[in-house]
Amino acid sequence: MKKVEFSINSKKYQVELEDEFALFVIENLSKHNIDSTKNTTVPQLLNAYLQALKENYDNKKKIEELLVEISI
Repeated sequence: MKKVEFSINSKKYQVELEDEFALFVIENLSKHNIDSTKNTTVPQLLNAYLQALKENYDNKKKIEELLVEISI
């Protein structure tokens, strides 16, 4: 387990995540221009969250399409 610290609106939060997932989270946030070692604003966090939801939605639709293809 790895502890990851975030600063959101100048308030620090610490979460404990599985090592591999912690690295994924940090890399994904970085991809959305969020540095977990620096202060993050609520609009930045909301934008990253919505982008992650969109990515999840796109993946779900792709999986559904593939399931339809292989079931034919």
